[in-house]
Amino acid sequence: MMKRILAVGGDRRQSLLAGLLRDLGAVDTLAVPDRPDTAAPGMYDLLILPTPTLDAHGYIRAAAPLAPATLLPYCGASTRVFGGALNGGAGLPAPLGAACDLLADPTVKALNGRLTAEAFFALPRAGKGLTGSRCLVLGWGCIGRPLSLLLRSFGASVTVAARRQTVRAEAEGLGLRALPFSDVHGAWDFVCSTVPACTLTDAQLAEMGPDCLWFELASAPGGLPARVPDGLTLVPAGGLPGKYLPRAAAEVLRGGIARALEGAL
Repeated sequence: MMKRILAVGGDRRQSLLAGLLRDLGAVDTLAVPDRPDTAAPGMYDLLILPTPTLDAHGYIRAAAPLAPATLLPYCGASTRVFGGALNGGAGLPAPLGAACDLLADPTVKALNGRLTAEAFFALPRAGKGLTGSRCLVLGWGCIGRPLSLLLRSFGASVTVAARRQTVRAEAEGLGLRALPFSDVHGAWDFVCSTVPACTLTDAQLAEMGPDCLWFELASAPGGLPARVPDGLTLVPAGGLPGKYLPRAAAEVLRGGIARALEGAL
């Protein structure tokens, strides 16, 4: 049975995702880049929120942020709602708060992490090359693991910092240097933060050198204090798949929605 679908907000991948969902039914859009607003009154079968769904102020991510309550006329008890990085639905009114978090799908999470690692190489690096560079990767998860291996393939000297000894052992088993956060010292050319929390002390941050580029790939609040320490250059790097690989990212989300509708989530 064809469904009535509303895609809301987001970036270029949301626009492409709206096109990929046409095999499921009629797709309307609201505040989606490069698409007209076609949302019509009444309840939709599927409501597709952006990934991540909310900005730092609790609004739906869009060019002009939307209050979640503005979407209530489009959904009811039987509407299937999808989003990403939903934090258990906190900040979303019912029935939006019962949304399916696509980033809870292990396949979506892993593939999105891989795309983030791949898109990292599209970022400017102030003219600095990777070959022979000193790279510190904070975290060994869905982003940190593939990114570390890709950085090494470009000739970087990669050190992984992680909390758990088993994780560090895995990194070492793949030929990388691995340390607990407390043992991170010295200067670096690049720091790639994938942990959404401060893991290093002010003293450790002060050692990183005047030319260190800190790439913040983690979700908010990220790995730096509110005041960036002197000598560090912060490069905000959130949402890289949507910026640099939107078609691939949209296909990943489409797969997550399909698995959820089939009952695999």
